[in-house]
Amino acid sequence: MPRILQQLIGALLISIIASPAWTQSQVVGTVLTSQSATVANVTVSPGSTIFSRESISTDEHGSAQIAVTGGGRIEVLHDSAVQLDVAKAGVRFDVFRGGISFTGGPETGVETILGDATIRSADPSSVGVLHLESADSAVVAALKGKLAIRTEHDAKLIEIPEGSAARITLVDDPNPQPQGGAQPAGKAAPAIGKIALIVILFAAAFLAAFLWIAAHEPSETPSQLGGEISPFKLQ
Repeated sequence: MPRILQQLIGALLISIIASPAWTQSQVVGTVLTSQSATVANVTVSPGSTIFSRESISTDEHGSAQIAVTGGGRIEVLHDSAVQLDVAKAGVRFDVFRGGISFTGGPETGVETILGDATIRSADPSSVGVLHLESADSAVVAALKGKLAIRTEHDAKLIEIPEGSAARITLVDDPNPQPQGGAQPAGKAAPAIGKIALIVILFAAAFLAAFLWIAAHEPSETPSQLGGEISPFKLQ
């Protein structure tokens, strides 16, 4: 057998042996429950593996819960489209439509990016919900524990306490840099982007923004959610 052919066969065998390890490193998580959810127009069933950069979509009656690597959990809510990706901090989700609930794990975090703002659970027990209102606006709420939002343009860290929410609005950067900026939730920054302005919402404003959550969070009923929110209105 010619030497070059032997080398080609050896290289092929090495790539085949190494392939499972490479594939495993790109696994984002495993589907726990699924209803009217698809990946690339293929129905997703419980036990399915989700790989990095795969997008999950649900219809108006659908949902999908995913156990992500590191112990976190993500739930794609009804009428939503979300892309999951492996990131340095753990798992990043990019919301293109609708909303998602998320919690970090004991080993790795779960985060998203909106503009120049990075949103993540403040601790492994925190549970957050993000709803994309438009390409330039989103509302994020802390259902349990605290959420942390860090903005690059002013190097600030804002914590959203349990039972509160924040509206994040993107505006044009008055001092654009050659590189930096933002895209819709979870997307990396483009060359000319936007910065995130954050307004904390409490009480009635929180309830108005997240009434829809009650119907999609199995651990909370509408009466329980309303009972956790102060009757005082945002001034």
